[in-house]
Order: sequence, then C-alpha cells, then structure tokens
Amino acid sequence: MRSQLAELRDELREYEELKSTDPSVISVESVEGLAEGLIKYRISSGLSQRALAKRLEVKEQQIQRYEATRYESASYQRLCEVSRALGMNWRHAEKPKDVRPRHPAAMIVAGVRDQARRDSGQWVFVDIGFSADERSCGIAIGDLQPRNVRYGDLAPCIARELESDTAPLNLLIEAPLSVAFNSNGNPTGRSIEKRNGKTRYWYTQGGAVTLLATMHLVRDLYEMRPSREVRLFEGFASFKHKGTRSSHQDDVSNLRRIAWGERDKGRIVEAEGLKMRDEDILVSSFSILGMDLGIPPVVVADSP
Repeated sequence: MRSQLAELRDELREYEELKSTDPSVISVESVEGLAEGLIKYRISSGLSQRALAKRLEVKEQQIQRYEATRYESASYQRLCEVSRALGMNWRHAEKPKDVRPRHPAAMIVAGVRDQARRDSGQWVFVDIGFSADERSCGIAIGDLQPRNVRYGDLAPCIARELESDTAPLNLLIEAPLSVAFNSNGNPTGRSIEKRNGKTRYWYTQGGAVTLLATMHLVRDLYEMRPSREVRLFEGFASFKHKGTRSSHQDDVSNLRRIAWGERDKGRIVEAEGLKMRDEDILVSSFSILGMDLGIPPVVVADSP
C-alpha cells in the first residue's frame, strides 16, 4: 500500500512538473520514445484529452485508452497524426520498421488514395460473408479469376499471400472499415450509405454482419504478426439495380476494376468525404478491439 501511494505521489509530482514545462524542450529522437513524448507534450501544452480528441475527431475515451497503454495499439500512422495534431516535431530518422516488432498493428494500416493503383503492391480483393455452410465470400488474388470460398478459408488464403513476398499487400474488403457516430454518441450513416432515398447503413442488417466478420478476420491477421505492410481499403458495392442478382465474384471483379483505374464504373471516397455532417465522428472499425488502424479510402461501385 505504501509503495502504491509513493508511486501515486511520484506520478502527481511529474504531472505538475510537466504542466509548467515548456513543450519545446521535450525531445523525441526515436520511435520507442514517441508514445511517452506525445503524452508529455500534450500535458506541457496544457491541452486536455478531450481537446486532443476533438482535433483528431475521435472520442475522448480513445485518447484515454491510448495514454493508459502508452499508445500500444496505435499504428505508426496514428502516432504521426497525433504528433501533427499536437504541433509536435520530432526526428524521423528511424523508419516504421523499428516499431513493428513491438506492435504488429503498425504493419496493418489504412491505405491512401494514391496507392489505389495496380502497381502499388500486391492486391487481394475480398467480398466478405458470414455463413456456417455456404461459400459466402468472394476473393481475387491479383489479376486471377475471382472465386467463392467459405469464411474460414479467407485467413489462410491471405496468410499464404503474406508469406509469398515482401512488397506491401493491399487488402480491399467489401465491409465497413470505418464507422460513424453523431454528436450525441449514437450510430449514424456515412455519406456513401445513402443513395436515391435508399440506405445501407453500417450498423444495420448486412452491414453489421460483414462488420463482425471483418473484425474477426483482421484480428486473425493481426495475430499472425505480419512482417510486411498490409494496407487496408474498403469496398462498397451494396447498391444494385432491382432484379440484379448478387454475385460475390462479380462484386470482387467490379471493385478491382475501379481500384485499378476504371473510374467510369465507380469512384474512390477519402475519409473526409465519408461524413454526412461536419459534427459526426468517424473512427476505425477496429478501435473497439484496441487496434486503431486509421480510416481507409472507400472504393465505391456504381450500380451495374
């Protein structure tokens, strides 16, 4: 008990000292020291966790979890975003690879629009489903013919691709990889999920099912501790003309064409274009698992 009280007094003393410290004297020169540096810089800047959360457009509880765990679940990309939000400069002499052995999530990151091209790395396209018996998933490896597989076959298929090369692996999944909440903390739709009076919100019906399936799949990939970068892209092919038969293989094929440049068949929506309202909060679907992987761009297929 005495030792715990002593530790608490030490923590309070350090906190008070940081509050009176000039942020400019806080130096971070390595990836390993970045997490601790972010926390110290926030405190010395007089910025609350709530204020930082607002700058990052995440919930305050997310910042609380980050700091309680010394940003253990945050990707390298997220660490850099926090650094920018704080206005903190640090030396980038070390590359993300220096942090990867400690944090497998640092190897799984949100892709960016400029990487949505055929030659940016190896590609795997997945139209995910969740069924006990049926081949409810479509998958295409690179430019190979799409095929239908069972959900339990997805992780092994992707694992084989992870082991086959060292170049970045671009993984597109037709499922909600980000979710939105309104200012009251209630789930709300994203801009891509409403069209011509119809909705396909991430938290209802098929959206919720594919979200759950994807959370399990990405968690499996995380546990594999990949040694190469995995870039996540979201696919969205939920709106179809009346009478059009749904096909996992067709959805995978259409999303691949759009991602590889055939923009007449669809479009790519970046994170800032996913909100319906400015005050909505957009977060990674995997934050609830302690894995903030960022907000991937969405490859949206127009109705065929």
